[in-house]
Amino acid sequence: MVPEEPLAPGLRSAKMKLPAPFTVDQLIVFGHAAAALLFAGFALCIWNHARSRRYLLLYALAFGLYAGAALLAAPQAPVFPLRLAAATLYVASVLALTRGMLARGEAQTDAAPLTALGIGLFALLAYFDLVERDAAALAYTLGMGTGSLLLLAWMRLSATRPAGLEDRIAHWGLLVLIAGHLLGTALTARTAGGVLPGAGLAQSPDTMLASLGMLVLLGGTQLAAAWADVVTSLKRERITDPQTLLLNRRNFEESGYSDVQRDAARPSALILLDLDHFKQINDSYGHMAGDAALAEVGRIIRQCVRHGDLAWRLGGDEFAVLMSGASSTSAAQAADRMRMLLAQTRVMTPRGTFTLTASFGIAQSRMKEPLYDLFARADRKLYEAKRQGKNRIAAESTPEKTCSALAEDERSPEALTL
Repeated sequence: MVPEEPLAPGLRSAKMKLPAPFTVDQLIVFGHAAAALLFAGFALCIWNHARSRRYLLLYALAFGLYAGAALLAAPQAPVFPLRLAAATLYVASVLALTRGMLARGEAQTDAAPLTALGIGLFALLAYFDLVERDAAALAYTLGMGTGSLLLLAWMRLSATRPAGLEDRIAHWGLLVLIAGHLLGTALTARTAGGVLPGAGLAQSPDTMLASLGMLVLLGGTQLAAAWADVVTSLKRERITDPQTLLLNRRNFEESGYSDVQRDAARPSALILLDLDHFKQINDSYGHMAGDAALAEVGRIIRQCVRHGDLAWRLGGDEFAVLMSGASSTSAAQAADRMRMLLAQTRVMTPRGTFTLTASFGIAQSRMKEPLYDLFARADRKLYEAKRQGKNRIAAESTPEKTCSALAEDERSPEALTL
């Protein structure tokens, strides 16, 4: 065994005192950049599956700019131009994020206030870095300014009501983050450089770790809500008929064995409707005219149903509407309204103009009756309406006629028949 050759005292001392490649503070700043780049990549991945959601590109830009700012702030004592460049990228990042959030929330807002605040913030940052050379004032201005931008966006978003759980978490989580950001800036700007890494004075690891936590909270909640948007949209597309924007047959079949009525005091009614002479429309005016007619039927059905009702296109020119908590009388009134609106609708095509009529069948639910059984009974009434001359309603029970139906009786021999 060969003994290790002893080092000279000077060499031994030099070897033991080699500096570490990065300090703890720098590693935390690199953690900021890595987290931001991860969020930017995730936003791009979501956008790749939902290209119509352009706000995701703004999210990716925002987190990419934040990562660039963090990397510029990584040197232990940043000086001009790095310090001002990093601060500028932070502001640009927040501006891109706020525009993305407003676009996602479909908030009707003027971009002028955000733009004006951003320009003013850029001017103040340049003044405190180039003229006053005041690092504490730079950090305070940067923290308060970016917090104000986020708060302004949050106030605009408050006008729109968050729909899902993810939206509510993102909305109120953003307010918590803004409060922490503003409070942290007020407490630490003159002693620990503020809450953004490398903003001004030397920062403590605790401050930078808290800032990293806020970044993770912001990116996580906003991207989770964006991903929920995509998933919800995919689910909706799976069960939606693209031509009429009603539920499709797949959704009807998935619901077919479900009980329609569980409460004896709350019956439901199923309306089936089938367009009259639809084949003749396709033959005389072309299939594009037939598609336009189906789109009009979908529009009229959506106009007539209540919140909570379900409407399907079952295939071809056959449609179904399930009215929860409604009797056959109420269903007949709704069906009569659809029938009259269809008769008043004029579909214009290059080959001419035509109107629509439809026949309706209505059945009222029974306790613990599957939707398929209710459909079979309504289908028999639909064929009864067809046999009686079309453009009419046939129901299992005999509800009172509505005023509009009675008036129609006086005008046309093809009036409502129950």
